[in-house]
Amino acid sequence: MRRLLPLVLAILSLITTAACGYHVLGNAPTTYQIQPKLAIPLFTNRSNEVGLEAIFANALINTFSHSQVARLTTQEDQADVILEGVLTTVENTSVAYRDIDQSLVRRVTLTINLVLKERQSGKVLWKDVKVIDADYVVRSDYHYGEATRQMSIGKAAATMAQRVHDEILMIL
Repeated sequence: MRRLLPLVLAILSLITTAACGYHVLGNAPTTYQIQPKLAIPLFTNRSNEVGLEAIFANALINTFSHSQVARLTTQEDQADVILEGVLTTVENTSVAYRDIDQSLVRRVTLTINLVLKERQSGKVLWKDVKVIDADYVVRSDYHYGEATRQMSIGKAAATMAQRVHDEILMIL
């Protein structure tokens, strides 16, 4: 009888965990049984900054190309899902000063609306507004400030892309 007790307890614990709906997260059912084809078109840029639409779209393409979440495609008409973005605002502010009329650190704040939708049905699967800040050092040399600004925007785009990837990972 003592030899059967551990076996009975093990069987009861398995039945109990199965009955409460416990399952390994990797086995959770997904919307798509195979990797969906994902298209990420060039973002729409409603700001006054030229070129940001490509920086943010490329950051997402780079992030998803190194992932197993979806297969990327360049043709929207062949995609299962489409991730679209709209850059709505870009604001520049000073956050640290050398003296009363000279900035030392500036911040660029970008607002981006993102939508993931099924291509055929148009059904929205995920939608979010991302507000991204990037600080950069400025000097009296204009070109130095612009170079550090572009590097900061690139880092912010990569961070945003990883966050979007992690959120979409739960949906697809």
